[in-house]
Amino acid sequence: MMEETAAEFTLFSRLPAELRFKIWESVPRPTRVIGILPPAARWYRHHYRAIGTRTSAVVEEKDPLQRYNYRYIVQPKKHAIFPLLHACREARDLWKPHFFQPSRLYHASNITIRFDTPFISYDTDIFAVFDGWPPNGIPSDVFLDPRLADNGDQSLDGFIALDRSRIRNLALCEIPGDLTGFANAISIRQLPNLQTLTIMALGPDEKRKPESLASEGSGGDIAYSLPVLEMLAVDVQRIAADIHDIPPELVLNSPFLTDARLRHPIALSPSIRPLIRYKTFVLSLLWHELREPNAVGAITESWWEYTEYLFSNRMDDDEECPLNLPGCGVHGHTKRELLEWAPKFEVNYKLLCATEWRDELKNIGIVKP
Repeated sequence: MMEETAAEFTLFSRLPAELRFKIWESVPRPTRVIGILPPAARWYRHHYRAIGTRTSAVVEEKDPLQRYNYRYIVQPKKHAIFPLLHACREARDLWKPHFFQPSRLYHASNITIRFDTPFISYDTDIFAVFDGWPPNGIPSDVFLDPRLADNGDQSLDGFIALDRSRIRNLALCEIPGDLTGFANAISIRQLPNLQTLTIMALGPDEKRKPESLASEGSGGDIAYSLPVLEMLAVDVQRIAADIHDIPPELVLNSPFLTDARLRHPIALSPSIRPLIRYKTFVLSLLWHELREPNAVGAITESWWEYTEYLFSNRMDDDEECPLNLPGCGVHGHTKRELLEWAPKFEVNYKLLCATEWRDELKNIGIVKP
């Protein structure tokens, strides 16, 4: 009679403590994205009026945990808590010092911030800036809150209630509209220990059912058949998401990330397409911001001249940067100096998208089988 194979190692507790600790420590922490978003229903009521209902606002008022202006979401949601923190007391005691434990609700400057995860890792978590959100929160009324109209205040700190000096991993979504608010939320000069910068694209709109993104064309080439829109940042909190690494060669060669870029119509400008161009623009913005705190204003004022300068094929050392900043213009920095800047942090690409799109993204080669 064949003996049954044990489903678990029942003698683990008898191993020497040093060996058990090494086993616990060898478990890798998952890749997670953490970032601030407003309540989705409130955002839709404010920006689209007819979308969403006041019923959702009533629900938010009934539940104290729903009374927040912004929330720190975590994706993938299945990794909201590192499993070893709940495995046993020994594993929890070993891993707990590696995590920061925020309060469930954080109150500051007349706004309330909610955390969707009780444990945050400054070492491995990727902290995302999705947008430059208003400092006073998204109004719940269907009409524009006059207190927010022409508000000269800076946008909400993209890492409010967190320790900026401990943040190592930053993710930037595509600029949704307001360059100044976006840059203020990042405040790159206040991230002294940044090690990685992720250019993060958001996957197809989760409201659409997954369907074929491509059809076979002549000669075996892939001809993209759907003008799929990028998911809005506020909808990230409503889905179960996956995070996929995007190799640099795919960013350069995949039609999905170049000719058929996922873009929402409210995006700032088509001049920073495709994704490789967005990376170039972001790095040029950060390069100037690290030297001059008012760089974003200068770029906004000279947007068309600056993007033409940035993306032209010329690399003449005498080509002048059009920004009205110290160190730019006549006898200022060269374009080569700007584009060949090697930051102290590593730059990579990731795609955050609904799990329902996984199979179709495999079909077009964005996600590995």
